[in-house]
Amino acid sequence: MALAALPDIQQCFVHHPTARGDELESLLYEARRSIQADIKEGVEAGGSESLGETYIAAMSSRTIVYKGMTQSAVLGPFYEDLQDPRYFTNFAIYHRRFSTNTVPKWPLAQPMRMLAHNGEINTLLGNVNWQRALDAVRGRRDPLVSLDRSDSANLDSVFEHLRRNTDIEPAMAIGTLVPEAYRDQPDYDQHPEVVEMLEYYAGIQEAWDGPALLTFCDGKQIGAQLDRNGLRPARVLLTNDGLLAMMSETGVVDVKDEDVLWKGRLGPGLQITMDLETGEIRKNVEVKSANAAKAPYGAWLRKHKIQVAPGDFSAEIAGELGNSTVQQMTAFGWSLEDLDMQVADMSNAAKETLFSLGNDAPLAVLSQNPSTAYDYFKQRFAHVTNPPIDPLREGVVMGLDMSLGRRLDLTDAPSEDLAKQLRVESPLLNQADMDAVFAGAAKQGRAHRTLSTLYPLSDRKSVV
Repeated sequence: MALAALPDIQQCFVHHPTARGDELESLLYEARRSIQADIKEGVEAGGSESLGETYIAAMSSRTIVYKGMTQSAVLGPFYEDLQDPRYFTNFAIYHRRFSTNTVPKWPLAQPMRMLAHNGEINTLLGNVNWQRALDAVRGRRDPLVSLDRSDSANLDSVFEHLRRNTDIEPAMAIGTLVPEAYRDQPDYDQHPEVVEMLEYYAGIQEAWDGPALLTFCDGKQIGAQLDRNGLRPARVLLTNDGLLAMMSETGVVDVKDEDVLWKGRLGPGLQITMDLETGEIRKNVEVKSANAAKAPYGAWLRKHKIQVAPGDFSAEIAGELGNSTVQQMTAFGWSLEDLDMQVADMSNAAKETLFSLGNDAPLAVLSQNPSTAYDYFKQRFAHVTNPPIDPLREGVVMGLDMSLGRRLDLTDAPSEDLAKQLRVESPLLNQADMDAVFAGAAKQGRAHRTLSTLYPLSDRKSVV
C-alpha cells in the first residue's frame, strides 16, 4: 500500500555559467515558478493527472529538502545520501508533524522549501484571498497561494516570494508576516523604533495569525519565531562548541550539562537567528532594532497615517427605554435563556460559562426571530484547540483596530507612500465614525462606494 503511493522521485543538477549566490538563487526561483506555471497550464489544457501532481521540493544552490510520508525513523534509510559519511552540512531543520487540517500528501509533508511550521494559521481564508487579489495585480502565471494547499505551504510560498523579491533578511520577512503583539511591551520601552516599524507593516498587510512555532532558513540565515500568543513550546540551547539547537521539548538534543553555555525558551512573538556564514547569533530585540533602523517608519506614519478615533453616539443617546426589565432585555437582544444559562452561572460560580462543542441553533440570517448583531458572525477556526479570545480579557495580544482599504504588496516596502494608512479602532462604526472615515479617505485621495444591502421582498427566493 505504501509502495503504491510512492511517487517517482528524481534529483537533477542545474548549472549556470556566471550567476552565483543571491543572483543564482533568484534565477532558480524564477525558473521553478515558470515550470510550475507550465505544469498548471498543461493540466488545464487536458494534461495527465500525474502531471498535475508534479511537485518540486526544492530548487536552490543552498538548501536541499528531504520530505515524505514516512515514519521518522526511516527517513535516513529512505534517502540514502543522508547515510553517506561524506555528507556534511552546518545546519539542519527536522520537523515531524501529523496532518491535521488537510489530507496527507507527499508535497504537504514538512518541512516546506524555506519554512517548518508547527501549528495552524487561523486567518488563512483572509490571507489567501488578499494574496490572490495581489496575484492579479502582479500578473502571475501561477497562483502564489491556494486553498488546495495547507496553511503551512501557503505561508511558505508568501515567505519565499518576499525573500526572493526583496533584500530583507528572513527574520524580518517572517516577523512582518506573523507579527508579535508589539504594543505595551516592556522590552520595547527603550526601542520605540521597533514598535513604529511593526505598526507600519500592520497597516499594509493581512497578518498570518494562529498558534505557530516557525523555523526558517534561506541557506544564509537560520532562525525561529513563536506566534504572538506563544501557543507552541520552543526550547533553545547553545553549547560551548557553537551548537545552537531549538526544539519543541527539552532533551531532543543529547548534550551534557557542562557543555551548555546557555539555555532558555522563546517567548510569545520572539525570535532568535544565526548567520550561517559568520556564526553570529542574535536575539529578538537585536534583530528587530537592526531592521527598524533601515527606514524612518515613525516619521512616515506621523506624516501620513490617519487614525479615526471613536465618535459619540449622539443620535442613539436620544432614544429612551422603558423601565420594564423585559423591555430593556428585548432592546439589547437578551433572552431569558441568557439570564438562566449565562448570567446566573457567572454570578454563582464566578467564572465564564462553558458550553459543549457544537451549536445547532438556526443561523441568524435564516431565523424568524430577532437576533443581536454578534449572532450573525461565526468563528471559522477549530474550537477544539483554540480557546475563546477577545480584546477585553486578552488585550495584551489582541485588538479590534484595523486598516481600511486594500492590502499592499510587501515587496514594495519600505516606502513612504505605503504609510498613507487609514485606521479605525474597531470595525463597528457609528455615523460619526463613518463621517470621519469619509473625511480621512478624501484627504488621502481614496475613493469609496456605498453598497446597499436592501432587496425587494418579491425577489427573496433568489437572494436567499
